Amino acid sequence: MIKVLLVTGSYPPLNCGVGDYTASLAQSLRDSGQACVAVLTGDPEPKPQPGIEMIRIQGWSLRRTFDALRAVAGWNPDVVHMQFPTQGYRLEWLPWILPLMLWLKRFRVVQTWHEIMPMGLRGLPLCLAPGTAIVVRPAYRESMVSWCRWLLANRRIVFIPNASSIPRSRLTDQEREKLHSRLAEGQQSVVSYFGFAYPHKGVEVLFDVADPVRDRLVLMCDLQDDNDYHRLILDKCRRKPWNGKVTITGFLPPEEVADILSASDAVVLPFPGGGGDWNTSLHAVTTQGVFLVTTSSSAEHYDSKGNIQYCRPGDIEGMRLALDARIGQKVEPPSNTHYTWAQIADAHIRAYLELPDKT
Repeated sequence: MIKVLLVTGSYPPLNCGVGDYTASLAQSLRDSGQACVAVLTGDPEPKPQPGIEMIRIQGWSLRRTFDALRAVAGWNPDVVHMQFPTQGYRLEWLPWILPLMLWLKRFRVVQTWHEIMPMGLRGLPLCLAPGTAIVVRPAYRESMVSWCRWLLANRRIVFIPNASSIPRSRLTDQEREKLHSRLAEGQQSVVSYFGFAYPHKGVEVLFDVADPVRDRLVLMCDLQDDNDYHRLILDKCRRKPWNGKVTITGFLPPEEVADILSASDAVVLPFPGGGGDWNTSLHAVTTQGVFLVTTSSSAEHYDSKGNIQYCRPGDIEGMRLALDARIGQKVEPPSNTHYTWAQIADAHIRAYLELPDKT
């Protein structure tokens, strides 16, 4: 059995997509029966998981360097697998130089890159540290800038698709109708969004795509008045024509997100930079069979199997027309279109076993 130490700055219950991914990966590796798993994090109160050891350090500043190295050495893993980026790393440098330091101490190090390199100045040490890189986006090399492709020309990069941590809703038809009625609060239709509220998510676009006469917006995200972008969205919620027609739930447990998605008439994810199959948010919606309007820089079409309308990024009119045409349309959720977490765990085990021995 292989000993795998996953390293992440964020972990549930802290709200972070990469943290959720890491928790699902840890559980799937444990369930595979092929790995003994521990998680090293700076999260002050990580959620315990049966059969997974939680190892904490007091943050990621450079003064915690020896704490991190001692924690890794104390558990003595066969593989140290670090996740980048995570919200919990904040602006600290330690996580970004830790792979190189661990390699110098002869640990076998794997990195998962959830965004396209170089991920800013802090991403450069990751490019210089030897070791396998796992990516969750297809055509990853082609997506990098030319100098980064040159720098990583000899790097082993393994593509392993990701999966959503949002399960399929277990509501009955009657329960779903009851939830829809409660969510709509007198409006005809429910249009939902879920995830983080950042400018690169395009949340403000929903107010131009949805119809305030017909729809109630349900925003499953955290919005704070002291954040400039959040305040922009909150101002739209409070002003005509949307005042009284928006529900803000804050962050919810995965099962509740699944239920609201399944009870919605449509979900809109208007990513300004375009999305794709690597977005676990898309997986979460298609798992419910509900109609999804989203964006893509490479495809502008309707996917009947996934019940997804892809529009050009920024094409508000196109998204509005798509929503008007198919709102309320549902399909039987497709099966075997996405990787399962069991398949993801198996792919990781194969990648670990192909690593060179310690020297």
